[in-house]
This record gives sequence, structure tokens and C-alpha cells, in this order.
Amino acid sequence: MSKFNGKNITVEIYGESHAEKIGVKATGFPRFTFSEDKLNNFLARRKANKGVFSTSRKELDAPIFTGVNNGEILGDFSADIYNQNTRSNDYDNLIGKPRPSHADYVAYVKNGVTNFAGGGRFSGRLTAPLCVVGGIAKQYLESLGIYVSAYVSSVGEINAKSYKNGVLSYADVETLRNDGEFPSLDKKEEILNKIATVKAQGNSVGGTVECVVYGLKAGVGDNLFDGLEGKISRLIYSIPAVKGVEFGLGFDIAKTTGSTANDELYYDNNGEVNFYSNNAGGINGGISNGNLVTMRVAFRPTPSISKTQRTIDVINKQNVQIEVNGRHDACIVPRAVPCVESAVCIAILDEII
Repeated sequence: MSKFNGKNITVEIYGESHAEKIGVKATGFPRFTFSEDKLNNFLARRKANKGVFSTSRKELDAPIFTGVNNGEILGDFSADIYNQNTRSNDYDNLIGKPRPSHADYVAYVKNGVTNFAGGGRFSGRLTAPLCVVGGIAKQYLESLGIYVSAYVSSVGEINAKSYKNGVLSYADVETLRNDGEFPSLDKKEEILNKIATVKAQGNSVGGTVECVVYGLKAGVGDNLFDGLEGKISRLIYSIPAVKGVEFGLGFDIAKTTGSTANDELYYDNNGEVNFYSNNAGGINGGISNGNLVTMRVAFRPTPSISKTQRTIDVINKQNVQIEVNGRHDACIVPRAVPCVESAVCIAILDEII
């Protein structure tokens, strides 16, 4: 199990990819009644589907709650999700043979694990319970006028619309992202063709997800170890396959000068503080400044590919070659979009309640 200990809430995720069940326990959440239909629609965005990018493993992902009555959180709560479509024998040829760039080898080093079926506790399957808690947090934030929306901004070398080219309204982002089977704002067919080509080669491809937080007031977060960027990043890095997080202009800010990078302030016609730019991504000194919070998350290509790869046999102590069977995403990025939203919502909720 793995646990996030926040200032006000805790989130503990348990289970393994091919275990009987996975789930989550949460404490410190505010008394709140959420829409179970809306939550199920949110969870459906993470589930495998008929898309070319998606694994063929289909799970119902229907959370069974304790501590919740007709959507009302009564206090501390938990949710179990039963695994119903596992095929552990797909990994029989990999006993003791860690898949390159998976957590298999480090799991062996740390715990002596030699059966790497489904990735165990390191699997992306564990993002399902993350999205249960994140989906509830998202609804609570929306009741306060805070909206979190993420979308695919790139796959491979194909770059779709980005907040760096001008931030769209929440309504526009939601409309464009939901227009078609792929959750980017444009270039959907081009990206899907790219994924199909890579998949046909027995390969996979990575990409980036961008996320925008609308309506977060100034003053959320704190300095140093308690900074908002650090908390959001920590939650985002709980998503398997994340290899980088940047806020605002991100790494591109290193190419600029202070006069270009600085976000100058002004009073608008209503006497409200505003900014001429948002290179900082809505956060200064670890504290939200009232501008939109913007970030981009980099995801590596799915390491499970059917191409022949070199690895080791830790049981027989020899070098070997393997081919990974089983059911895997050709591109994890589109299914990671609600996972990013979940991580961001949990981080913000922990700061404001």
C-alpha cells in the first residue's frame, strides 16, 4: 500500500494489478454529497476503451464504498474495486526476467519479487482508486467554483493545442476535449494515426498532458517544503509513467530574460489584481497568485512492447531476450488525463479545507 499524508487529508491506495481487488481509504474529507453518476462518468474516462491507444483489458471499475450513503460522505471512507479480467498466465514466460524500464527489477531488489504479473503494486491499474478519490475531490472543488481540466497536448512529435499558445476558457477546453474519442483539443486524427502506426510496429509512444486550474484564489499554498507546486508535483508523480512536471512556461523560462519572464501586475476596471502574462503558471513562492494555474506533465512510452528486448534472468543469473505478451496500452497518455486531474484536485483540496 502507499499513503499520501497531507495537511488535512490522507489517501491510502492498496492492492495489485492482478490481486482480487484494489482500493483506497481516505480520511479528513469534508462532509459532502457527490453525484455517483458523475463520478462513474469520470472513472469511465480512465477505463480501457475501443481506442487504438488502449489495452484490451476491460474492467468494470465499479467502486464499492464504505462510509458513503447515497453519495454522502459520512466521515472517513473507503472504496474497493474488484479485478475481474486478469490473465496472469500471460506473464509466465517472464518469471525472474524483469521487463526493461518497468519496476520489475527494483521490485526484485527491494522485496525479492520474481513474479512480475501485471506490474503488481507498481501498475497503472492503481490509478483507478486514485481517480475515485480525485473524482470526488473534483466535484467538491467545483462546488466552490474551482474547475480543473486536463487534456493531451502532445503525442510523440505531434503537438496539439497548448496553454502556451493562449489559454482557452474552461467551457472551451471541455468542449474540445470531449469532441471525438481522443482527449486532445485538436489534431485528434493525426495523433490516432501516429499511435496506430507505432502499435502496428509492436511499439509504444509517449506524450504530454496539460492541466489548467480555473478559479483558484490567491493565497493557497506556502513556502519551501509546503509549496503548492511541490504538493501538486508529488501527487502527479504517484501516477506511473510520469517523468516530468513543469508549471507555466516551465523549462522554456530558462531561455528568457527577467524582463520577458516576469508577470507584471495591474488593477483592472473592477479594481481586481490581474497579470499581463502567466509565465509562472499562477504560482509564486509556492503560493497561488490568483492567475490560472497551468502545468504540463510528461509521460514515457509504455514499457511493455512486443518487440524483442534484452534483459537478465535474476534466477539463473544470465543475460536473456524477452518478448512481452499480455494486454497493454500503445499510448498511456489519453487514459492518464483524468489521473492528472485527480492528483491536482487532491493536492488543492488538501490545501483549502
